[in-house]
Amino acid sequence: MNDLAKRAREITSLRDFLALLEEAGQAITWSERVMPEPDVRNVAVAASRDANGAPAIVFENIAGYPGKRTVVGVHGSWDNIALLLGRPKGTTIRELFFEIAGRWGDADAQISYVPEAQAPIHECRVESGINLYDILPVYRINEYDGGFFLGKASVASRDPEDPDDFGKQNVGIYRLQLQGPDSFTLMTIPSHDMGRQIMAAERTGLPLRIAVMLGNHPGLAVFAATPIGYEESEYAYASAMMGAPIRLTKSGNGIDILADSEIVIEAEMQLGERVLEGPFGEFPGSYSGVRKAPIFKVTAVSHRRDPIFENIYIGRGWTEHDTLIGLHTSAPIYAQLRQNFPEVTAVNALYQHGLTGIISVKNRMAGFAKTVALRALSTPHGIMYLKNLIMVDADVDPFDLNQVMWALSTRTRADDIIVLPNMPAVPIDPSAVVPGKGHRLIIDATSYLRPDPIGEAHLVSPPIGPEIDELSKKIRSMQGGTSA
Repeated sequence: MNDLAKRAREITSLRDFLALLEEAGQAITWSERVMPEPDVRNVAVAASRDANGAPAIVFENIAGYPGKRTVVGVHGSWDNIALLLGRPKGTTIRELFFEIAGRWGDADAQISYVPEAQAPIHECRVESGINLYDILPVYRINEYDGGFFLGKASVASRDPEDPDDFGKQNVGIYRLQLQGPDSFTLMTIPSHDMGRQIMAAERTGLPLRIAVMLGNHPGLAVFAATPIGYEESEYAYASAMMGAPIRLTKSGNGIDILADSEIVIEAEMQLGERVLEGPFGEFPGSYSGVRKAPIFKVTAVSHRRDPIFENIYIGRGWTEHDTLIGLHTSAPIYAQLRQNFPEVTAVNALYQHGLTGIISVKNRMAGFAKTVALRALSTPHGIMYLKNLIMVDADVDPFDLNQVMWALSTRTRADDIIVLPNMPAVPIDPSAVVPGKGHRLIIDATSYLRPDPIGEAHLVSPPIGPEIDELSKKIRSMQGGTSA
């Protein structure tokens, strides 16, 4: 194991990762005085223009919030994702995809529990006179947001009907809008684990208590936004990916939380109550409008001494949202498809949380790629999100849009396009017919196989494989002035 991989395995908190990023030139401190709006937003947007190398940015001089710190861009570039995985800066997106895919699952998970009295998250605790506006340096993420949103909070919750099942304990990133000093709304959809638990609580009248974690282990943050199975643990998946134990402790309301998070807000849903939420600038790059959402009452707040408030810029791509979730949207779809179709060779669902996906496949027979595409639409994420699917052959790298466009240009006929009307759709898709319903598009850009009358295409076969990959790395290293 090299030093970088060893350092990555030693990460237990946001602070550990920020230290690693700073050493690698991937985290900077913004000491100049900034206004919460528009300065924090403007700096985050400017940084996100460099999807490959943007640094995390720590603001330590925020007007109106003396002594408070905010960080954005922790997962804001592929170089940061590479360092999280113990890989060097400059690792390609394709290489990162297969690194994640190779670690996928929870078989090697290690969970360790820290006594509450020893957990850094419980260094400070507020149980009365709670005012989130004093505790958090909040601001509008986009100019016309309807209020202050927590854009990168990981929400831990237990199944109301089976609260002792560790696997059914969900951790997810949802948008939270502050509705007062001690209340907030949570927006989700029925297909999400949190949506399922909200419906169960209101159907049965059982309480739904949650713990909102802010400033978290960077390995958990990616899985909190990952579409895994309902009975699969995000904590376990994060541990397996990092190759190290995840440190947990108990929140005051009995939920497993990260022992080293910066801030945890404990709350309980007010059954049957809804208040207006939004608008909010969402990941498709549009405002999602105003809807009624469940409201939660804050019961306590725990935080570390001198906590760091982590937030995200989310809006018209490319933003931190895309690098945070892109590969962790691709990897579960890849794993789920390969259970039935081992011919699937890669999945690129980087674009706007998988609203457009590109899947490469070894065609088993004529029309096989279309069958795989239809299966992709029935995966947990595909049901609501995979709107446009492009199917390419295994000799096309789905992460190289030049190759994808070549396949579209040379391997697609008009009758290779399938439109499926009146399908489920994520409600915040601005192209939906009505919120929650839209169309699906499948483009088969794979080559022809018999019994197609064209038969097999006569293609130029450029050299490919590990030797070419190594030569590409050598060329990149020579550009950087180092030897391969």
